[in-house]
Amino acid sequence: MSRNYRTVYVRFAFLLVCSLGLLSSQLLPRALAQETEGAATQSEAGTTQDTAPAPGKLYELRIYVTNPGKLPDLHQRFRNHTCQLFEKHGMENVIYWDVVEGDKTDGARAENMLVYVIAHQDEAAREASWKAFREDPEWQAVAKKSEEQGKILAEAPIAILMRDVAFSPADETVNHDNDAAPRLFELRHYNDGPARVPFTVDRFGSGEVELFQQAGMQTLKFWRTTDDKSFIYLLAHADRDTSKQSWQTFMGSFRDFMREYNASGKAPPADAPRGQGMEVRFLKPTDYSPRK
Repeated sequence: MSRNYRTVYVRFAFLLVCSLGLLSSQLLPRALAQETEGAATQSEAGTTQDTAPAPGKLYELRIYVTNPGKLPDLHQRFRNHTCQLFEKHGMENVIYWDVVEGDKTDGARAENMLVYVIAHQDEAAREASWKAFREDPEWQAVAKKSEEQGKILAEAPIAILMRDVAFSPADETVNHDNDAAPRLFELRHYNDGPARVPFTVDRFGSGEVELFQQAGMQTLKFWRTTDDKSFIYLLAHADRDTSKQSWQTFMGSFRDFMREYNASGKAPPADAPRGQGMEVRFLKPTDYSPRK
């Protein structure tokens, strides 16, 4: 090989090595960072399920308590006006309920309670819809007329924002007009707090949902609140006696499931702060609810 060719070869080899070194110096840290990020996410969560809220609708659970004797007036307002105005301003009516059996914290308030779920595209759409609704002259006239004989609500409404978790079923189709008897719904809030909610979601996704189904319960929706404080889910039964039998069957399998789940090492740390406990309400659809 001539001296000129050797010189060109050496220079080419030098440039090639430098290029490969530069490329690896860029790609290797990036790959390690991605791998580390994934490992950190799993380690911090302590779970194997995807516990983050799934993309999609923003659901809004709302609870109203009326003054004594005013619940029929509230129903009339929703039946004849409010539901239509919600749709007019871009909100989706999902389901509306009366309370059959309230949570222990409700007391006598349960007799004057309306519980419902609506849905929005996202947070921005929610803000825009509620603003347009409140400013609608038709709503303002309806609200004023409906309270000519006295104020309807006894306290400010409760609003809870939620998104589906990964294993939550799609919304049921609207069935208001079918001939089936209305079901008894069971709405359960696990107010576990931000440190424990991911573990609760993981536990349900790791087999607890199937235990509900095997016990004869309909598993309709599973939500995680946007503030990460609560896991909320919705079951359905034929009636209250059926629900009691189903829960008895469920508990027979649940103890063994929990022993295996805790042994797997996925349970929350013992020192994880606890939340505000559990709320349970049994509900029946109103006559104007899209789903029953």
